[in-house]
Formats: sequence, structure tokens, C-alpha cells
Amino acid sequence: MKSSSPFFHPWVGPNYSSGGIFGKRIMVLGDSHYCGTPCGKCGVNPNPKCNRLTSDVIEWCLDPKIEREGWMNTYLKFERSLVGHETTPEESRNIWDSIIFYNFLQVALHGPREAGTPEQHQASIAPFFNVLNTYQPDLLIAWGKRLWSNLPSENWIDGSEVQVDGYYVDNGYYRLDNGKKVRAICVYHPSVGYSWDFWNRVIVNFH
Repeated sequence: MKSSSPFFHPWVGPNYSSGGIFGKRIMVLGDSHYCGTPCGKCGVNPNPKCNRLTSDVIEWCLDPKIEREGWMNTYLKFERSLVGHETTPEESRNIWDSIIFYNFLQVALHGPREAGTPEQHQASIAPFFNVLNTYQPDLLIAWGKRLWSNLPSENWIDGSEVQVDGYYVDNGYYRLDNGKKVRAICVYHPSVGYSWDFWNRVIVNFH
């Protein structure tokens, strides 16, 4: 498979390669970035400021000196679903320092209600597999049904039925170039309607 480098470089926690979290290397997959000032070059021309946007977003969330904004709760709720309890700023740093975060779409959208086009999803497949093959995660956690339904079918293996509290968890595996199978699961998007204690019960099934 032909690969290409991602435009939005992933956040890679400094402790990811040395064991990650729960003894697993976890990659968290979001849908997209948003930009209110489109330049027409997004996803095409390398721009260091844009290329590091994913890492900047995580650093903003973790910086106690930055005023808290509503969108940051998305990341807070998700980290709590990983560990199953309310987190302190120190725990937040330790969690995100142990995982990878990457947005699938490699072009910024204009707002959270906008969906990527089929062409944008197609163009994002090669960078997605590039990141998977480069960082070799053990578990991929995808945010939201919309993202899940648009993930590539290449190198995909359906998972067995997993049910938690009557909820059937979408899951399966991606086979990497070296033959490794990466377990993949779908959780609700943490921005709204996300019960971190329930999703913790889901996630622990895949530790």
C-alpha cells in the first residue's frame, strides 16, 4: 500500500514507546480539526504551525495556566473513561504522555457539525495507515459512529461480538504491514452525551 505522511502530525506522548498505559500502546483517533480561517492550502502545503496543531491542542488542554474552554471537556471526559475516575492535572499529563492522539481527516473542516467529503476521507487513508504502521499501537479507540462508519475497509478483520451492559461494542482489527493485528473499538464521541464511567467499563474489556 502506498503511504504518505500525515499533514496533521499525531500527538505522541513521550512515554508511549516505553510501554504506554495499562501495559498497552493506545492510539486515540478523532475525526477532524476545525479552522475558521480557511487558507485553501490545508492538507496540501506543509506548514509547521498547522502540522503541529494536534500536539498544540493537547498541550493547551494540559496547560493549567490557560483558561478552560468548553471544548476541552471532550478530552477531560475521555481521559477519565480510560482510568475510571476523576483526574487531577498531574494524572491528565501522565495519561496523555502515555498515548497517541491523531485526527483521521487530513484537512481542517469549518465547524464541528460539518462532515468530511468522500474525497477527503479517501485522501486520508494512506496517512492513517502510515501512522498505524509507524507507531504500531496495540489498541485503537475511535471517537464517534460517524468516524467509525468512514474508516477504511482495507486490511480490516471483523471482531467477535462484545456486549457491555446490553450495548454491542463495534470492534475489529486492522492488519499492519508486518502482520500485527491492531484491535480497534468505537466509543461515542466524548463531546456530548458521553458517560465516562460507562465507557470505562467498555474500554477495560479491551485492555
